[in-house]
Amino acid sequence: MFRYAAMAERTRAQLSHPGKVAATLSAIGALAVVSVVPLRHWPFLSLLVLLIAAIIAAIIAALRVTLGKRFPSWSLQLDVAVGNLMVTVAVAVGRSQHIHLSNLYLLVMLFTVLYLSPRAALAHLALAGAAFAVLVAFGPSAGDPPGLEWVSVFGTAVVLGAVTYGLVSALRVAAMRDPLTGLANRRSWDERLEEEIRRSQRTGAALSVAMIDLDGFKTVNDRGGHDAGDHLLQTLAQAWTCAMRGGGDFLARIGGDEFAVLAPGSDAVGTERLIERLHDVSPEGVSWTIGVAIWNETERAQDLMRRADQTMYEEKQRRGHNDQVRPLA
Repeated sequence: MFRYAAMAERTRAQLSHPGKVAATLSAIGALAVVSVVPLRHWPFLSLLVLLIAAIIAAIIAALRVTLGKRFPSWSLQLDVAVGNLMVTVAVAVGRSQHIHLSNLYLLVMLFTVLYLSPRAALAHLALAGAAFAVLVAFGPSAGDPPGLEWVSVFGTAVVLGAVTYGLVSALRVAAMRDPLTGLANRRSWDERLEEEIRRSQRTGAALSVAMIDLDGFKTVNDRGGHDAGDHLLQTLAQAWTCAMRGGGDFLARIGGDEFAVLAPGSDAVGTERLIERLHDVSPEGVSWTIGVAIWNETERAQDLMRRADQTMYEEKQRRGHNDQVRPLA
């Protein structure tokens, strides 16, 4: 189990860096092109073109490994375009010697689905499909019926892309959700908070953060077991979700018994109304402490959260932990 978890973590870390994946796929493409060189007695020009394509792929891989962090995000689009071009060139040369390299398009397609938007992935797929269609129709024959060859390659690309996109979408949703309550998790919260701060910087709109900590939650687990604690958290999550403004407020579970609310457009008055709504929908007997901070138009996300958390802590100290939560029936 430990080995599996470690392997899963390494895989996740690798996939979280598009530049590293681009480097890996480019290196695979370069090796694939070089591997066919000993299979035929190539004309000098064909051999030269194959080697140039492999060298360009290797250079892209090397640049991504050494300087990838310095490249802007849009450069991934350039990598895909160059990759498709190099694959098309290699396929054209390979067909002259009845060597099939068209499956290399699948490497490029896999990368686009993993890291580009669906619209961008479809655009690159369409361009590659058009280039290969021209090559099949007017280039050297590879021995297979032209239409069958095109459908085989790009039919596979479409299926691979659809399956990969579905899996990636499901994994992204799972990675951003707390499995117990279904609320956004800490990772999702951090991303949304940064996004809302940037939006407030552009628009000048107010922004409030509320940190919520349950009172005496340990007692619930001690008396009723962890099932009781889980049930309480799920009940609160469901109730508080109903108190959020549609399309505005953002509720997350950021720790064991800690929740956070992001309220775009809310000042002190709006935040008081939010607290009232939370109290109104909370189950009877449930006590919690809340700390609120309103963005001062200059502070960073972590500083805003720190102020809200400090306010919550001071309020809990003032109340002396007298309020306790009891298990729900």
